[in-house]
Amino acid sequence: MEQLNSKILLFGEYAVLHDGMALVIPCNKYYGKFEFSVPSENNKNATQSNEYLRKFCAFISSHMDEKFVLEVKKFEHELEQGLFFKSNIPQGYGLGSSGALVAAIVLRYLVKAKHLKDELKVVTFQKINELKKSLGNYESYFHGVSSGLDPLSSILNEPILYKGSHDIITTKLPEPSTEKNNVIFLLDTNVPRTTSKMMGMFNSLYSHEDFKEKFKQHIIQNNNTAIQNFLDNNTSDFYKSMYNLSSFQLQYMKDFFPESLQKEITKGLDNGDYFLKLCGAGGGGFVLGFTNNWQATQQKLKDYKLEEIYSY
Repeated sequence: MEQLNSKILLFGEYAVLHDGMALVIPCNKYYGKFEFSVPSENNKNATQSNEYLRKFCAFISSHMDEKFVLEVKKFEHELEQGLFFKSNIPQGYGLGSSGALVAAIVLRYLVKAKHLKDELKVVTFQKINELKKSLGNYESYFHGVSSGLDPLSSILNEPILYKGSHDIITTKLPEPSTEKNNVIFLLDTNVPRTTSKMMGMFNSLYSHEDFKEKFKQHIIQNNNTAIQNFLDNNTSDFYKSMYNLSSFQLQYMKDFFPESLQKEITKGLDNGDYFLKLCGAGGGGFVLGFTNNWQATQQKLKDYKLEEIYSY
């Protein structure tokens, strides 16, 4: 069965829900696909996944999109045969485990799945936007609200630039390089979290006018600027943007980082060797890092597991 890659929201956490820009990239180091369990193997993970999928199937059947019809009966039948989602995407880590699952379900059970693949050979805003909305409706089961970007990224398997509610395009990243002049990496906090809880925390913050205004300024001045500088490969201005972005999150959203990590974020801001920011909803899981001094960064963050995901 088809393998679906995870995703990384490089930029746009929470901004994407308030008409800010976002950049999502596929990550082929983590992935998942459907398989059928073998009863004699007594696979605990397969059993848990199957039970979870049954609940999600019930949700789908009660939230059917007339323009985006899934073959629920076929889904139910295959669940009876032991269908489960085999995945190495860590849950609660910000890599889109639920997005990959939703994408896998859509590509297997969407009535017009074959037509969808043909249609996506030529990408238009209307096609992407309609697909994103439908995917978001199903992924809302996991988070309460979803932009739909995670499963969209898994289906397209290309970087996606979300410029706002009226402009979504696939895009190209700066040319990769083995020289490791600039490295994007994941830092494992070893703290799992739930997206819905973090969403609740953010919505509570956003209900205060003072924070709302600051966040809107942050979207324009830090988030959107960082994305543009990154895509333009303007490294000098990019790291200035990263300083501002990381500094804003530490000052106004510090509770979205594990307390033990906050001092490392401060050190990065002080020495300029690296900059850390949220990876998705925050609260734990992975944190994203950006550096133009990979060797020094590995040494200064040696107490954490770091994983390089892109160098350019």
